[in-house]
Amino acid sequence: MKKNLNKAGSVFKKIFSGKKKKSNDLPYSDSGGRKQDKMSSRKKNDPGKTRMGIQAGYLYDPQTNDGKQKDIETCPKCQYPLRIKPDSSSPCPNCGFSGSSMKTVFDSGKTISISSLSQESGELPEFKFKLIKEDDKSIIEIQSSDEPEVILNRGHLDPDNSTISSDQHVVMRFRNHKIFTEDVSSNGSTFIQAKNKMLIQNNARLVIGNKIFIFNQSGISQSADVPNKTRKFGEFDLRVSSQADAGSGFSLTDEVSGKKLHFDKTYIIINRSILDPGNNSISASRHTEFEYGNGQWYVKDLSSNGSTFIQLKNEHLLENKIRIILGNKIFRFEYE
Repeated sequence: MKKNLNKAGSVFKKIFSGKKKKSNDLPYSDSGGRKQDKMSSRKKNDPGKTRMGIQAGYLYDPQTNDGKQKDIETCPKCQYPLRIKPDSSSPCPNCGFSGSSMKTVFDSGKTISISSLSQESGELPEFKFKLIKEDDKSIIEIQSSDEPEVILNRGHLDPDNSTISSDQHVVMRFRNHKIFTEDVSSNGSTFIQAKNKMLIQNNARLVIGNKIFIFNQSGISQSADVPNKTRKFGEFDLRVSSQADAGSGFSLTDEVSGKKLHFDKTYIIINRSILDPGNNSISASRHTEFEYGNGQWYVKDLSSNGSTFIQLKNEHLLENKIRIILGNKIFRFEYE
């Protein structure tokens, strides 16, 4: 399914039209249906219950005009019987409709098709997005109308940049009206901004400021002599791993210098003085949060410049305006 985008002519030549989204505001109303009185034994003139089709205040005489009433309007929204058409001074007592121009399901005379319903918030109508380079603000606009995935490489992103794969670096997939991305480079140099709390895998690389660290979880007890056969019930502990198991924390190893920092905590906020004193690309107070929970480690950016990135190892849903590092270039992902 992956293609080299020799077909890129049709993909990359198509530019955003800049058209505004059509409004998907649709009429919503209740069904207007009402259950009939199950208590058929009640008297017809019983004032204690409103009966469907009979307007309050009207005397019902089955001997007059075959029980039919004259000059009775119905609410165009809920079909409630009324004496006069609803307006601002006399709204429908059942649903509050005041005669505005709001359309309802009843106005169309037919059921609205599912394709006409407004989509969920955050969903995209088509596979179309742009990548904005943070250094020179140049824009790469991408649209694919016939393929559900696009492979981006050096030629598309930065032709003279050898840190980006010349064959395939990252895959962008369009599925369920959302865009996902996955790293397919040989050097694993795709990073996603940790705007929200994100799960971090063991041995994953982190970009904090302008430095790259390798995250290594430690302290999870593992038996050196794992038995070859399945253990019986009662031969293992069902309790959740205690905090003591993860209490020896994690380490961050500077990928360039090899300097290793160990943290014996299950929650910590990292800053400049801890990682690299004097490096003003790292926040002086709060830069990155590490937290252990449910047997996993999570990371979240707290810096003012949004410069905490986590290596992209698996497919990941892209949020609008999130930043991505491809090779040594930072891009901002956007869709309209």
